Amino acid sequence: MAHSVFHRELGYINLSELDLTVPEDVRVWRSLYGKTAKGELECVECREADPGCPQYMFLRLWKGRPVAVHYSQGRRHATAPESPRHKALKERIATAAERAGFTADLEARGPDGRRRTDVLVHGEGGIELGCEVQLSYTTSHSVTKRTDIARADGLRPLWTTDDPSSPLIERTPWARIDRMPLEAFSSGNALLVRGGVKKLRLARCDSRSPVPCPDRGHGRCNHWHGTWTPALGMHLDRLIGATAAGEYVPLYLPVQPGRRTRAAHMWVSGEDHDRYLEATTDELAEPAPGHVDDNDPAEPERLPFNRSCSYQARLGQDRRGQVVRDTDALMPAGITLTDPRAGLRPPRQRTPRPVSAADASAEAAGSISLIPLQPGPQDRNGARPVSVPADPPNCPSGLVGPCAVCRIPTHRYGIGGNPLCPQCRRDRRPSA
Repeated sequence: MAHSVFHRELGYINLSELDLTVPEDVRVWRSLYGKTAKGELECVECREADPGCPQYMFLRLWKGRPVAVHYSQGRRHATAPESPRHKALKERIATAAERAGFTADLEARGPDGRRRTDVLVHGEGGIELGCEVQLSYTTSHSVTKRTDIARADGLRPLWTTDDPSSPLIERTPWARIDRMPLEAFSSGNALLVRGGVKKLRLARCDSRSPVPCPDRGHGRCNHWHGTWTPALGMHLDRLIGATAAGEYVPLYLPVQPGRRTRAAHMWVSGEDHDRYLEATTDELAEPAPGHVDDNDPAEPERLPFNRSCSYQARLGQDRRGQVVRDTDALMPAGITLTDPRAGLRPPRQRTPRPVSAADASAEAAGSISLIPLQPGPQDRNGARPVSVPADPPNCPSGLVGPCAVCRIPTHRYGIGGNPLCPQCRRDRRPSA
């Protein structure tokens, strides 16, 4: 990064003198930021003394101050063409959505042409999941703008990155996976979600707690305090199906003076979402359009014009970012309960799916344990619901989970698992 840059039309510019709180300087910055083509901005030292160094630069905001950054392989510019890894991960997300029983569109454009979503998943109950893959560098303002456009079109954004220093972390609903080669995306390897998905954990504040009461700052109150902890064992394929089915929902926590210095976006289960809203006194809402919580304009440094280039000094360093935003740290939820089971909303009720005649005949053919269902209306084949197998045949009990729609046990996890049971997948398929 550098604060001195050469513009082919304007000449030498000292970016450290720009004060983004002054309207005149803001107009100058907006005339340059995002509107300069590759080749219009050059590094001062490189163009004069070292033509072999990549001399072209682009502009970005760094901690609220305008700076110039070299084009390089370590930090690919956001306007560069899609990489093979980007395309492979898009196809992986679309395949995961289709295996979960939903439909997905690649490169879906908005009605007004302002938006082009990497993967648009048509989910349960009208949920439109806008999946964005961001493996290259992007700015916080670009993330905020694209997220605002997606929300205005009725989408529920889900950004996927592999960089723990990416500016999109905590600025939009996100999920972080490990940096993996192209073959891992296309071979079906499990992509563990390392960040962006949280679980609400309630711990009693008693003598066994190693820390003082977070409310009083000393002693123990003998009540229950909530903490947001990383959800372990979540895979990206499963997250796509769970968010499209409404099983996991986004939660935005704004800045709270004295408690949270930075806003937070996360994916949480529907039960944890309802439990938190019932217990908290905070007023939660979606972030205001265009608002970036921790990137307000900073005071200009007003440094002297500098002709030296720091690119060569940083060649041996990691150029993907220096500030790690995804720290996996526990986040206090700011809720205190006297009884973790009192005063909470009842669990969401789901209507059980009637069992068809084919299911009844399959049940009669095998000797498996049964869970009786309450009598319900007839299905389209005229069959009454009779019973549902407790464990799907030929499936280990550790891979069994509830169907995302009818909640009956099905082969949900592991290889070949699906959030929907076979009958719900058949019901989703359009009739010929």
